[in-house]
Amino acid sequence: MIQTFRSLPDPAALAAHLGPLYGVTFEYCELRRTLVNDVYELTTGDARYVLKLYQYGRREADEIRWETGLSAHLIAAGVRAPEVVPLLDGDTVGLLATPEGPRPFTLLRYVEGCTPRPPFTDELYHAFGIQVAAFHQAAENYTSPYFRPPAEDAAQALEQILAVDGAEENLLRTLAARVRNNLAQYPKAGTCHGDVSMDNVLLTPQGLLLLDFDLAATGPVAADFCGVATTPHWNAFKAGYRTRRPLTDEDEAAIPDLQILGRILNLRFHVVDKPRYRGTESRGEGWAAAEYDGLRALL
Repeated sequence: MIQTFRSLPDPAALAAHLGPLYGVTFEYCELRRTLVNDVYELTTGDARYVLKLYQYGRREADEIRWETGLSAHLIAAGVRAPEVVPLLDGDTVGLLATPEGPRPFTLLRYVEGCTPRPPFTDELYHAFGIQVAAFHQAAENYTSPYFRPPAEDAAQALEQILAVDGAEENLLRTLAARVRNNLAQYPKAGTCHGDVSMDNVLLTPQGLLLLDFDLAATGPVAADFCGVATTPHWNAFKAGYRTRRPLTDEDEAAIPDLQILGRILNLRFHVVDKPRYRGTESRGEGWAAAEYDGLRALL
């Protein structure tokens, strides 16, 4: 058999395989989303679940146990977060044998809700600020017996990009050096969500719920403000956040450099990572070009 980079399990076969591992009978399974990881929805007679099947080789099982432990820690602290369902053996992470190799997976209880859609309001972003502050407040004392690598800096991503596309080497090296020098002066490290955006929020009858801890790691706390700071609702978000935690001038001063870092990491995804499973034509979809444009504007 030829080595496979990425397989896509059949939903019915997946449901039949997983049922005995969780001690339930899954009556239906469908693929909901596939990009970096594969996300399936499974149902029993009276319950719905979400299965997250991680890409092979991207994270070790213990790194994901750090992630599931974070969810449990947040819930115990009173912060609404996805609830991880353990396997019958008590583990929160399983391994699925696939042609490319063992792929970790987790099962979450389905949460009824919807992703916010434009037009967004200051009221929504004020509530969003409160929710992110609650996350930071609870996560700042999170500890785990499992290792999770810290949030990435620009160095490795930069070299991976340049190995594929060196056309903007001077631009990228100049900005990466600026980020490295400036962020060395920013002292506030903590457990960050890693992808704070409306794409990772659910509107539920009980309020907002922050989803997807796939990029969570120890890193500069202000990194979680980078996307929100570009919206017209930044002041409303800050006002909500400050009802729970300080958001300082020092945090705001770090945001431009963290935005550069974020763009470099996004560029690596579109130039290096995504073409591995979407093909090199995906580099021409416009995402990489938009990141280059954004970086030039920040020079």
